[in-house]
Amino acid sequence: MKQIVVTGTALILIILFSACLHKPAASDDRQVLDSLTALVGQLRPGLGEYMMQIKYHHDELGKAIARRDYERAGYENDEIREQTDKIQQLHITNDKLKEPFVVFFQKYLQAPLSQIGEAALRKDDRALQSNYTALTSNCNSCHQQNNMAFMKID
Repeated sequence: MKQIVVTGTALILIILFSACLHKPAASDDRQVLDSLTALVGQLRPGLGEYMMQIKYHHDELGKAIARRDYERAGYENDEIREQTDKIQQLHITNDKLKEPFVVFFQKYLQAPLSQIGEAALRKDDRALQSNYTALTSNCNSCHQQNNMAFMKID
């Protein structure tokens, strides 16, 4: 009886040890990687989610400018830049965009965002307001160009 237990235990240990040494085939690795890549793609926020964040910070920027809160204006401007950077880095797009986002960023957003940041540092109310107005107008122009005119911001 003792010999059966020892033999059985040895056999189980051999099976477990050999299972630990088994390396999945490369095709198994590829399938796992492909499924994880697809899952990450499904979880990645779309352009609309980023635009909602930009809209929030745009509105907060307008409030900060109205209150002459230069530090907050600079912060909100930086937050808008952070969102636009993420869109570009992650190559976020949708079927409405006629060109890559970077094209629209350079055309519509880059200059007013740079000027707003500089104006906030200088505490220049006139430059803040005029560039905020330009930013708002440019956002709406981009929406118009991409058949999203109904997404007008104020």
